[in-house]
Amino acid sequence: MTSIVADIGGTNARFAIAKPVAESYRLEALEVVDCKRFDGFDAALRYWLEGLAQPRPEKACIAAAGPLERTPSGSSVYMTNLGWRIDAGELAKAFSFTHLELINDFAALAQSLPRLSCADYSVLRDVPRIPGAPMAVLGPGTGLGVAGLAEADGRYHVLAGEGGHANLTVSTQRELQLLQILMQNRTPVFNEWVLSGSGLVNLYRAVCVLNGQSPEDLTPPDVSARGLEGSDPLCRETLLDFLNFLGSAAGDTALYLGARGGVFLGGGILPRIAQLLPESAFEHRFLSKGRVAKWMEAVPVYALKTGYQALIGAAVQLEG
Repeated sequence: MTSIVADIGGTNARFAIAKPVAESYRLEALEVVDCKRFDGFDAALRYWLEGLAQPRPEKACIAAAGPLERTPSGSSVYMTNLGWRIDAGELAKAFSFTHLELINDFAALAQSLPRLSCADYSVLRDVPRIPGAPMAVLGPGTGLGVAGLAEADGRYHVLAGEGGHANLTVSTQRELQLLQILMQNRTPVFNEWVLSGSGLVNLYRAVCVLNGQSPEDLTPPDVSARGLEGSDPLCRETLLDFLNFLGSAAGDTALYLGARGGVFLGGGILPRIAQLLPESAFEHRFLSKGRVAKWMEAVPVYALKTGYQALIGAAVQLEG
């Protein structure tokens, strides 16, 4: 079934037409637009539709970054990072869709996992997946998304949540000191306050305070670039701390969901700094879970490559 699919994050909106191919989908008319160019999702969608050079499908699935709410017309989502509200019923009526579904963006990413090939990810922990076991996906980007996928009765079922707003876990004295510094600006400190683009800057500022230095006015790309180059030791420390916190969060997610089918790491930040993983304590933090450490050793971990997996998951949603 050919359909319109969209993945709306806090920074970019991705649109495409999904056409079935074998066990997955081919994406056509793919376009990525800057959300800041538009005052709402309706305007962004209209812009993309006006540029289509092929017939427009009548069915659509929109994956959006935020928790869904039930409304009289179906469902809606308020995207706090953008100030956009998307209402499925109103959208279907305004654009004359015969069928439109609205889902969480990480729910879409989770649904894509069984359709991915080994070319879509790299292996971080190479241990066998347990067939039929739940899978989990989380990823720092504009925010921190978390979702799970469980198999039952021959079907996959998404477990969509808001793990980005769970409290941040600390594992060392250094992390406790960083947490105490972060708590001067926000209490409680939740995962997304550190494990996201803006969170990277929050963490950098805390690292500066911990080292008795005044932070510069840096953007997330500044912190990443300086840390990767090695030109700024404080940025380097920040990236390593970021990966360590991510390791703890990924391990917690594996435990919550029993994800022996694999933990997949997505989001826009990790691919840019993944080269530092061997230098970090990511794997130690992932495995360091006390009495269940042996259980954790059987959990594989993968890093999703930059791509459009959530669009594939949105197309899967329309399969019924």
